[in-house]
Amino acid sequence: MNFQNNISKYLFGYGLCVFPLFLLIGPLISEIFLISIIFFSFYYIFKLNKSYFYSNRYTIFFIIFYLSVLISTLLNFYNFDYAISGIMYFRLPLFALASWFVFENYKLFSKKIVIFYIFFFSIIIIDSLIQYITGENIIGYNILKSRVSSFFGEELILGGFLTRVLPIFLLFLVLGGMFHEKKNNIYFALILSLVVVIIYLSGERSSFFLLILFFSTLFFTTKYLRKFIIIITLFSVCFSFAISKIPSSDNLNPAKRMFQKSYLQIIGRGEEQYEKTKKKFFNKFYAFSHDHHGHYLLSYQIFKDHPVIGTGPKGFRYLCRNKIYILENNDGCSTHPHNTYMQILTSNGIVGFSLITFSFFFFLFEIFKYRKKLNQKKEFDKYLISQNIALAAIFVNLWPLIPTGNFFNNWLSMIYFYPISFYLYLKFRNEKKIS
Repeated sequence: MNFQNNISKYLFGYGLCVFPLFLLIGPLISEIFLISIIFFSFYYIFKLNKSYFYSNRYTIFFIIFYLSVLISTLLNFYNFDYAISGIMYFRLPLFALASWFVFENYKLFSKKIVIFYIFFFSIIIIDSLIQYITGENIIGYNILKSRVSSFFGEELILGGFLTRVLPIFLLFLVLGGMFHEKKNNIYFALILSLVVVIIYLSGERSSFFLLILFFSTLFFTTKYLRKFIIIITLFSVCFSFAISKIPSSDNLNPAKRMFQKSYLQIIGRGEEQYEKTKKKFFNKFYAFSHDHHGHYLLSYQIFKDHPVIGTGPKGFRYLCRNKIYILENNDGCSTHPHNTYMQILTSNGIVGFSLITFSFFFFLFEIFKYRKKLNQKKEFDKYLISQNIALAAIFVNLWPLIPTGNFFNNWLSMIYFYPISFYLYLKFRNEKKIS
């Protein structure tokens, strides 16, 4: 096929493999690449009549979910800036389908990509440690709010970024043939354990929890990775302890933020004056914190007035200061509700909420299904193991009981759909192999 030439392979194939780098560089580069790969892939999908890329149950689900977003957006049109994210949301599932096409038609899983990710992680690790020790990273970004952020500066999303890129590295590691149960994988364990330490130093509690959930899910589903995960855990504990003994520029104490501060926020220590307006659960604790509790109360109030199709992707931001919803002291208002399911409930109503809840239980079922398949295997099957890794990554992204970023945020949406492309490629490849 004439599209299989070096130019398109390097541009779209290897470009897709290093997509996290584009996200790090900035939204413009990643957006240009996303749109380009969609046009490239669908041109050949239609030209070659590869109908299974768009005629499958996943595409049907994507269409239904997008329609729920679009209808909600158009019926709650506040202004164009608020509507554009909802109208253009279709490009994200198309990105997953286009990426699946590229994975299927190019041989991309090689040692070169693994080396790239080792170098990529090494730069971030070194930069983060420099920022932790000196207070400033190599391009001059200072530590903010006692949190390491490396190249992300004021965005404070280093932990979330690494938590979602780490499974991608594991996928390339296994699919590239560089990881095997019987090989010595100590070097890879060292790199990944240092990534874990940087996520810990970032102070992002949600990301650290999701990282633990990811490894726990893999430990449960994939027997061939259990020893590897135990080694990563031991190295991470040792490195964290060693780094904690190094004097930092701002007397950073990630453990205090991760555990002590989280506990005090949940029980509402210091927020007693708000208890009359924000009742704790069982009069004992807040949902994660006083602020998050306020977001969720306000989300529910808005949802009750827009129960079926919601308020649109940015409806919460627009309506939360409305006097009929406003809480005491303007508490609870923000750009988004800080939880994926509460955000979908508010923005897409019960229709969108039902769809994303269905997605969560679908992938939970898939996890148990493929755990059973893998346990029946007597040999190391890199494709089936990789499918389990992709499933764990998606499952973590859909986990409901955690504060999250804005579901409709560009970089977060892209990184959510990225592992879905691996899952689709591996699922259809494995099923085709069986048949």
